[in-house]
Amino acid sequence: MGNFEKKKITVIGLGNLGFNLCQVLSSKNNTLEIYGFDINKEKSTIAKDSNVITKELKSYIDSISEIEILILATPTSSIYEIFETIQDKLNANAIIIDLCSSKRAINEWSNILLPNNEVIGLYPFIKQDSILNNNWAVISYSNSKNKATELANNLIKEMEGLVVNVDMAEHDSFVALTEAMPIILASNLINLSNNSSSWKEIFRYFDDEFNKFSDPLGKDPVSLFSQISSNNDLVIEWVKLYINELVKFQRLLELNSEKEIAEIINKTWEDRLKIINNIDPSISSTENLIPSSSENILSLFIGSRAARFFSKSKEIDKDKYGFEKRI
Repeated sequence: MGNFEKKKITVIGLGNLGFNLCQVLSSKNNTLEIYGFDINKEKSTIAKDSNVITKELKSYIDSISEIEILILATPTSSIYEIFETIQDKLNANAIIIDLCSSKRAINEWSNILLPNNEVIGLYPFIKQDSILNNNWAVISYSNSKNKATELANNLIKEMEGLVVNVDMAEHDSFVALTEAMPIILASNLINLSNNSSSWKEIFRYFDDEFNKFSDPLGKDPVSLFSQISSNNDLVIEWVKLYINELVKFQRLLELNSEKEIAEIINKTWEDRLKIINNIDPSISSTENLIPSSSENILSLFIGSRAARFFSKSKEIDKDKYGFEKRI
């Protein structure tokens, strides 16, 4: 028996996240009724044919007055229209769970258009293909109360996940950096590559590298635009910071400052390794970063190459830039 037996839920947005959420909920709750809607009718039809939803809805307001829970899994830019459409139809006791990227905008819109409904934000930090066993950010809004918080916790429990309470502005800043910025950078790189007359020919031989740097643009363009437009101010701040870093790097290149460039590459390589292994990058590399200094034990955590880097237990020949010699 799941936490949502005999409940009536509407899920708007049946892309990967919405579909997988419905799939888990329907598999764990035999008496749960899930109504599903997607602007792309093919997605809602697939969800119905796959038995992950009970009823395929025709519009935002179809059956909206009957439900107890509304789950939103659409681009953020669609939410204002959804709230505006359902504001006079949604039961005041219905709780809204928002799975969208930008939280401050939804907090503001819900206060204006649905002031009587409890709304809470969730964001899954999905690390693998499955929606199960992930960390979930819980973002409280000004109209999040005990019922919404309890419901959010139950949903995460149903997804076999872990609750992580996150500040609203902190969440949006994280999303601006990790989602919006890669989209902007990939867009600029595409534009730059298109200016090269030989690029299309070169692409035939370097398609894997092209796919790597252009991967952030692989989503639906509406979703891509939404991640930028609904979080405009924080994206601007990250763009400014990035420009500053690029200018610094440009200066080093102009001065042919190979030593400084090598130091930056070494440091960022080390910082990435620390973050991946849950180590604070601000900790000095001379400190005891991992409990055991034994190279064999260390290798269990971060691999032999990284173990040698952190333990410094072996002398490694390096070139004049500080990189390990390969030959």
